[in-house]
Amino acid sequence: MDVAGFDLNLLKAFDALYAERHVTHAGLRVGLSQSAMSGALTRLREVFEDELFVRTAAGMQPTPRAHDLAGPVADALRIVRGALQVEGFDPETADQTFTIAMTDYAAFVLLPPLLTRLSTEAPRVDLRVRGMFGRDEAVALLDGGEADLAVGVPTDVSARILARPLFREGFACVARSGHPAFAGGVSLGAFVAAPHLLVSPEGDRSGLVDSELSKLGLKRRVVLSLPQFLVAPFVIAETDLVATLSSRVARRFAETGVGIAVHEPPIVLPTWPLAMMWHRRADTHAATAWLREIVAEVTTST
Repeated sequence: MDVAGFDLNLLKAFDALYAERHVTHAGLRVGLSQSAMSGALTRLREVFEDELFVRTAAGMQPTPRAHDLAGPVADALRIVRGALQVEGFDPETADQTFTIAMTDYAAFVLLPPLLTRLSTEAPRVDLRVRGMFGRDEAVALLDGGEADLAVGVPTDVSARILARPLFREGFACVARSGHPAFAGGVSLGAFVAAPHLLVSPEGDRSGLVDSELSKLGLKRRVVLSLPQFLVAPFVIAETDLVATLSSRVARRFAETGVGIAVHEPPIVLPTWPLAMMWHRRADTHAATAWLREIVAEVTTST
């Protein structure tokens, strides 16, 4: 390719198309009409000898070649923007809304301390939370520019998605206060014999506990499977079901006086990571970089 004859404005058009997956929306993003953006897409296809974006029922989807180009193009634009302007962010005066994609767990654990911190350091900054269940959804929201950050189980780091670990989480066993199965302390036999509640966003009937029990030749009975954990403590408090929940969630609910007791699981369970993810195109953006630091700092107190 002859770089000297290449229209660098096409890189902006490509970046917008990759983020929006829609010709009209991409045009609005960079100040071009629909016809002008369509013309830019035609030239991009000619230059790279690839369709780049294919129309589907779900919108325009990038080809593998487009995915390959996304990271380098975003890096190139970031470098040029950084060279042309000095960007600053003052949290005390900023009037801005950030969108954070979060799992239920991340929202439950992080939002209270995060909002407390923002209320004093950035009183005019607002948050919008987008719910998400899995890693693929986090990548889609970041790719599409629908979220500034995503907090959940980390996705694989790629040319365009960056991640920062926040902490590792463990598990705790919860049962109603005075549950007869735990009257003499937690035993593996009593744990397996009790009816269980399983929290599974995907609606599975088995989980990590079942995998670990199977290694010991044991099996429990899952009486109830729930997609969210928020209702679990209230079910536990009024039944003989027991559940294995994230440690921070279990402790927080026990502190509310809902009527549940927290026990150490009678089997060894691995911890799992919580991470913050963002798109490479926002890596040096002053406002989102500040927000990332605040999120990382409040996790130390959770």
